[in-house]
Amino acid sequence: MNRSAHLIAIAALGTLTLNACTLAGNPVRKDVTGQLRGFAAEQNIRLAIVGYNNGQYTSDGTQGQIIDRFLTGGYSLDLPTNVPYGYYRVVAFRDANNNSRYDAGDTVLSKDNGKRLILAQRDNQFLAGTKTGWNLTDGQGNVQTILLNNYDLDAQ
Repeated sequence: MNRSAHLIAIAALGTLTLNACTLAGNPVRKDVTGQLRGFAAEQNIRLAIVGYNNGQYTSDGTQGQIIDRFLTGGYSLDLPTNVPYGYYRVVAFRDANNNSRYDAGDTVLSKDNGKRLILAQRDNQFLAGTKTGWNLTDGQGNVQTILLNNYDLDAQ
């Protein structure tokens, strides 16, 4: 095998390896990102979105997520597409039973930062300036509709 064919084979193998990581639960879309501040290293931290909409409590911690407290101090999280329309927040929680789900026995470790994710069925549904799909509001009336970043979480 010549050198260029060898390099192409290595590049292809690397691509397959990265794709395998994505299939194993890492975020694909990286819908919302932020920094994690003040969390202890030994805590089994996971992320979930929680909300109470139309009389229904919803929590979802099953989406792909990357939590990197050591290198970047941040996280990336895919947002679900099968939850009711309404307001949500991201919480960091201790996954007590290690099932990657936010359960009644799990402890929320993050403070409420006042920001909310809004899943809208149509433009301006819940707040002026929102678009169909996921949006981020800071509680001051400002809305982000494209890049949902700076959703920072601080430990309690």
